[in-house]
Amino acid sequence: MPPAKKSRKLSRKDLNQLKEYGELDPFSNLGEENDLDDLISKAISRNGFGRLAGTPGLPKAKQKGHRGLAISKPPKASRPDAYSKLLNSLPSAPAATANQGAATSEDEAEESDSDTQMGEGAAADVEVEYEVDEVEHGAEESESDGESDGDNGAEAIDGGAIEDYMEKHVADDDSSQMHRRLAAVSQKEYTQVAVDEPLLGQAVLYSVDGQGVRPPNPNSITPRLTKPFQKLNNGQDLSALQQRLLGWFDQYLDVVYADRSFDKEDEITTAYALHAMNHILKSKDLERRNKAKLTKAHAEGTDAGELRDQGFTRPRVLIVLPFRNSAYNVVEKLYKLASGGQDMNAPRFVKEYGPAGYEESVVSKRKPDDFRKTFAGNIDDGFRIGVQLYRKTARVYTDLYHSDIIVASPLGLRMVTGSEGDERRDFDFLSSIEMVIVDQCDALLMQNWEHVSHVFGHLNATPKKDHGCDFSRIRQWYLEGTAQHRRQTILISEYMTPEIQAVFNNNCRSIEGKVRIKPVYPGAVTDVIAQVPQIFKRLSVKRLQSAADDRFAHFADHVFPELQKASTTGDKHILLFVSSYFDFVRIRNFCRDKCCSFAAISEYSTTSEAMAARRSLFAGELGFILYSERAHFYHRYPIKGIHRLVFYSLPEHPLFYTELLNLMLTSNDETASPELLSCTALYTKYDQLKIERIVGSKLASQLLTSERSQFTFA
Repeated sequence: MPPAKKSRKLSRKDLNQLKEYGELDPFSNLGEENDLDDLISKAISRNGFGRLAGTPGLPKAKQKGHRGLAISKPPKASRPDAYSKLLNSLPSAPAATANQGAATSEDEAEESDSDTQMGEGAAADVEVEYEVDEVEHGAEESESDGESDGDNGAEAIDGGAIEDYMEKHVADDDSSQMHRRLAAVSQKEYTQVAVDEPLLGQAVLYSVDGQGVRPPNPNSITPRLTKPFQKLNNGQDLSALQQRLLGWFDQYLDVVYADRSFDKEDEITTAYALHAMNHILKSKDLERRNKAKLTKAHAEGTDAGELRDQGFTRPRVLIVLPFRNSAYNVVEKLYKLASGGQDMNAPRFVKEYGPAGYEESVVSKRKPDDFRKTFAGNIDDGFRIGVQLYRKTARVYTDLYHSDIIVASPLGLRMVTGSEGDERRDFDFLSSIEMVIVDQCDALLMQNWEHVSHVFGHLNATPKKDHGCDFSRIRQWYLEGTAQHRRQTILISEYMTPEIQAVFNNNCRSIEGKVRIKPVYPGAVTDVIAQVPQIFKRLSVKRLQSAADDRFAHFADHVFPELQKASTTGDKHILLFVSSYFDFVRIRNFCRDKCCSFAAISEYSTTSEAMAARRSLFAGELGFILYSERAHFYHRYPIKGIHRLVFYSLPEHPLFYTELLNLMLTSNDETASPELLSCTALYTKYDQLKIERIVGSKLASQLLTSERSQFTFA
């Protein structure tokens, strides 16, 4: 039994903290040091596992009983027709192409792609009656917490194989095959398989140990989610897109899906919310069954064997989102999937995360549709909220250590996890995350991607405190430090970037393998209406590490003199677009040193500064405007009077390229001569992902590999 909670009188400061954040100071009890090394070592030695599971070639350890493993029973005749219908709507196994690549190191196979392109705090020991009824990690909820899914459930029958992919994925396995898979993942040795995905786009499966494409999960969705899902999905079965995505999610592969759009947003969020809820409910069912076995064995005076079904802490799923409006939509779906009674904190959640007071009318209707959808509602980017499944409802604002799902922004998590050297920091609540879903990666890239990398760097680390966990129930791979290989990572974005590719290469290490899905791009140049010659110049760079310096040297030696010459001859309507903020600062400082006439608009510029710069450009009073991609993302300024557009670096979002060129048509007066309008874009061979989105998948290779270094689109 975990130690009983201590209670104390709440101070005024505590009450204010509760009012604002929903829990006490997350750092109120971090004074105690509790090293778990001795406890973990004892737990490992007591179970006969004196080595790491990832060490290949060593003999198997003896296992007692069935180690809590289970398979699903055959479907009962009384199973609801809706459930069978929902299961039947799941996809069959995708077909792999005949050309299956040999096992190669991922670093080598991905070199061209990778080169081309933060609940409300730590656990508080005070329980607040009017906030939530907390359930200790490892403690069993009431039997009214929903019936255990016997149909989907798990009883090991004569040592038979486990059919449910979820049960198989989380099971303790000390076989030689598991050691081979761990070794292959650790050394990034995958077999690449091109998979035919006509609906999703280009899919490349990174198979581990020659698994290849597997058949669908025979027990995909727990029956308890059938009716709630159909209610959430407006009475409809899985859409074609949801079928394909869940087909990959349910194999517990790491997934990168780079074709998100606002038209698909509801389908995608429903799919991963269903997958996350399904994982939590199946895990809880397994805990209940194992507890029943232990209770029965204790009453009979027998040994139930090892039944391991928990981690160091309770949170299993982490959903990372950029804004509160996104979190509101996802948590609302979790509420509906829980299909339970009213949560007492629901009104507060609607007030703090909902659209009230942030009506869409606040966003100018002159802005593009994607801008209005992104910034409609509450766009605060510093939040974290715990979601606890208790009985048949979902509760929000639960303490992180008592939550099953954590929905947070990277900044919200960073405020708790802190930085190296901070005394008041805590990341133990991330130690037992089994599923990470990062949605809207493209928007997170416009914030601070370093926070995302920081979160991934603190996932599945050995906690500093025991937090009342029961070591006899902790899964062996947690004790052995290989939990990162059992974690599923799902990244969803509108497009691929080098940062997403880096996470895919370095942090997606599931033993089931991984898959990368991206569309075939027609090219943003096809959406340009303005009759403007578009010149693409490929710069010669020696290596990736020097690409930024080589690009800047070309700008200083060739582009900047042309800008100065054009401004002296009277054509001062020039916009210089820069994608990276680091390059933006570098060019701004360079131009200041040269004492040239220009203005800089970044995401940090005030409205008055941006307006004055735009007015001066239109009047021809400036040599040029230096404009950052983040400024365009957050403001979408309609800059008028552009005669010459220079892309120091291509935008990540292909829509920005089209918008800026079309501004040259719609924002100029009739006196602007068409001969004055031009567009020049600089790129290198390492800009493959950007080039593919701008000119299209078919022409990208030609622009990257041709002997010619300049191409013109008219």
